[in-house]
Amino acid sequence: MALLVVLGATGHQGGAVIDYYLNHPSQLNFKLRGVTRNVGSEASRELQSKGVDMAEADLGDKQALQKAFEGATHIFSNSDSNQMIFSAIKKPELLRDGQTAAQYGAEQEYQLGLNIIEAAAATETLQRIIWSTLPSPKKRSKGKYSKVAMFDVKDDIASLFKSDARLKHKTNFLINGFYLDNAVRVPNLYAPKLQADGVYELSFPMSGDAPVPFSDISADQGKWVEALLNAPAGTTLFGATQTMGWAQWLQAWGSHLKVPVRYVRVAPDDFASDMKGIQHAIAEELQYVEEFGFVEGEEGIVTLDVVSCFVILTSRLLQTDLRSLIPS
Repeated sequence: MALLVVLGATGHQGGAVIDYYLNHPSQLNFKLRGVTRNVGSEASRELQSKGVDMAEADLGDKQALQKAFEGATHIFSNSDSNQMIFSAIKKPELLRDGQTAAQYGAEQEYQLGLNIIEAAAATETLQRIIWSTLPSPKKRSKGKYSKVAMFDVKDDIASLFKSDARLKHKTNFLINGFYLDNAVRVPNLYAPKLQADGVYELSFPMSGDAPVPFSDISADQGKWVEALLNAPAGTTLFGATQTMGWAQWLQAWGSHLKVPVRYVRVAPDDFASDMKGIQHAIAEELQYVEEFGFVEGEEGIVTLDVVSCFVILTSRLLQTDLRSLIPS
């Protein structure tokens, strides 16, 4: 039987992949193994109760990863620099002179990517591995947007996969857009904020009409992964559920919750002033998307038509999650 090993099984991306395969038949009839840093956690125990084999491994421990990959025919791999970025914000002594928190997180994530590659390459049974990646604003803008290190490093790791003779014929790539639930996950950056005049305001350093790709990870990540596990090696899939401007997203939010809203374009230096250490990286990320598009113009990227009605999609999300942003 084929064995699918999922990194970050209790996290956002990995958890969505596990959930998909627990609830949908696969052409490959997978046995599932989730990898997490703590198999004793409540989330891990819940997956075990559903029949998922859970393995404990930190991405920083190459030997533990190699053990977790034993017998894998397929692997979904991803890493997250956000935790390391926020650790550096809280503990600036972690930073070298002149180093930003985003650069520190990227430096740490690069090593995690190397560990994943080495552990996967040592897995003799491996047929296909997916790397969850992102475009590089620095490369695509020819250096104009150089602060979005958390994006750049994903692409750097993708390049390592592509150049590794042991894995380049076994690897596919998934690019996700902005998480549709970012307003809940990171409200300081992405949630509308109540102003003194009673209006909920969303402000970013980009046009509210510029197209932005959104990914409903919970609903669609599994479909994208399933497609890539069955696709020829070297395939890069852009997983975007819906494309819309931030102003359109905000109007849907306000209409559903029956609250007044407005979108305001702000100067980059005025964006997220309460998120010191990360605000400039996020500001450049948004400016990059407006000027260059998320992946527009990139060759060899395919998309999968996912049937999602915008009204149903936003209604479900707003009703279940974003309502918590409205004061009672």
